[in-house]
Amino acid sequence: MAEAQINFDTDGKQQCQPCSKKSANRAAAIFCTTCGEFQCEDCSNIHTIYAFMSDHKLVSVADGKTHVSSTDCDDIDVNIYRCAKHNKRLKFYCQQDDACVCSTCAITSHRKCTHIADIQNMDGQGRCDKLKNELVAAINSTNQVTELLDDADSRLSDDIRALSDKLKDMKHRFIQIFDDFTNEILTHASVYSKSTKDDLAKKKVKCETQIQSMKKTVRTLDSIMSTGTPAEQFITERRMLDDVHNAVKDATSIHEELSRIDIHCLFEDQVKKFKSKLESEFNSESFNIIYSLPSSSKLEFVRSIELKATSDNLKEPMYTGLSFLPDGRLVTVDAWNRTCLIYDVNLNVKNSYKLPYEYPYCVAAVSDDEIVVTSGGKYRLDFLNVSKTNELTVKRTCKMNAKYYSISMMNNENFVVSTVDHIKPFRIVSLSGHETDFSIKTSSKKYPVDRNYCTFICDREVIVQTDIEEDKIYIYNIESGENVMVKDKLVKSPCGVAVGPYDHVFVGSESTKCLVEITPGGRVLSSHQVDMWYPRYIAISKDKKLLAVSNAYPGARKLSLYKIA
Repeated sequence: MAEAQINFDTDGKQQCQPCSKKSANRAAAIFCTTCGEFQCEDCSNIHTIYAFMSDHKLVSVADGKTHVSSTDCDDIDVNIYRCAKHNKRLKFYCQQDDACVCSTCAITSHRKCTHIADIQNMDGQGRCDKLKNELVAAINSTNQVTELLDDADSRLSDDIRALSDKLKDMKHRFIQIFDDFTNEILTHASVYSKSTKDDLAKKKVKCETQIQSMKKTVRTLDSIMSTGTPAEQFITERRMLDDVHNAVKDATSIHEELSRIDIHCLFEDQVKKFKSKLESEFNSESFNIIYSLPSSSKLEFVRSIELKATSDNLKEPMYTGLSFLPDGRLVTVDAWNRTCLIYDVNLNVKNSYKLPYEYPYCVAAVSDDEIVVTSGGKYRLDFLNVSKTNELTVKRTCKMNAKYYSISMMNNENFVVSTVDHIKPFRIVSLSGHETDFSIKTSSKKYPVDRNYCTFICDREVIVQTDIEEDKIYIYNIESGENVMVKDKLVKSPCGVAVGPYDHVFVGSESTKCLVEITPGGRVLSSHQVDMWYPRYIAISKDKKLLAVSNAYPGARKLSLYKIA
């Protein structure tokens, strides 16, 4: 690359650059592509003096101007091609000192070096390629770190948004616990009150009996004192002395006993239980928000059912389409038996509907009560109503100009569909059936049926496409136009794809009997083994908590349900 500047004299002629550095104004006669300079005849004669300059290429001034303009690049600092000490073009490479040097350096500082080569004879392309590959690898590595940070930021935002709901749940739980505590306290107080009142009543009866007895004795003494003889009075006093003293003593004792009674209603056990529940329900961990880099999910097996031929379905079922309704019900499409089925959250069949055409394939939930089904044999999309009682009815049919296979919601008005035998691997189809293409660059490869799947990550404006035959996954950003190709030892025959928590995508990897989890930026996190051969079709619930998968292995087809932890 030349760094020569095109300087003109007053007559519009190109100036000699070595002369202009000496404040002389002389017209250039040639351009040396090796030196990268316009030179006059006197300055160019140096090429005939030094043997190491004999192979320099000299061209006309006109060709020199073309060379300068065609090789100039704004991204390159031209000073890197000049000697920092002598401000001359770097022309030689000293292998002994591993240094690029100018002609002056070669004659002075490196005159004793034995391995000096002309830079023109060096393999610059190979060296630049090596540097470029190192930088590209570093960029990819740094991009992965950036992606990890973006995902961590996304997790943090989700956790903050979820904090309000968490506090509402905690408030409801606290009220429930406090209500239970209140009921328990009141029940305990009622039992204690009854027991205490019974005891007080007994004491009152005892006091009243004592009073009646003492009143009777008082009446006897009054009668003797008024009518009795002195002898009778004496005998009465002597005979009743002990009884009176005992009665007085009992009265005093009862009074002292009552004066010492302090009625307490104790709730120690209830309070301890209340505190224990509060501590277990509302410990500090309930409010913790952990800032962490994204990690792979965990799949917890829930249930699996075998897909067998029956009297109603003469062929072994082949579930090529799976989609969760917002309420958690699972809709499946049995391509071999032309049937659409509805399952509950425990994989119990609630209803089925015979579709009026051959080769229905994939399905997507449009809303709470509507689904759409693609067809591999017809150019059509069928929209069906799904009632709360699991009744299925055809609502409308849209005629298409191309065959479509997988289908997923892009937004409230459009789907993203994978194509069959089309120059575009995926397209946009509106709810009304209007077909358009994305304005991004994709491969023009035409895929046969069941070889090309795609889905859409709504929050990121990203399309994920799988290529079964080439073991590749493509991730396209429709805003920036950039794309990432994923090819990994864990990814073998990638097929069905669905979006899970934190926008991670799960891809069926047929040849490895697993589901591969990948970040939106293309980083392979992990693989999850599943209980079937050739897992191909995947659906994930709207709340990202359930995953359904079916396979394409003849004689051992299944439908399995997992929880995403």
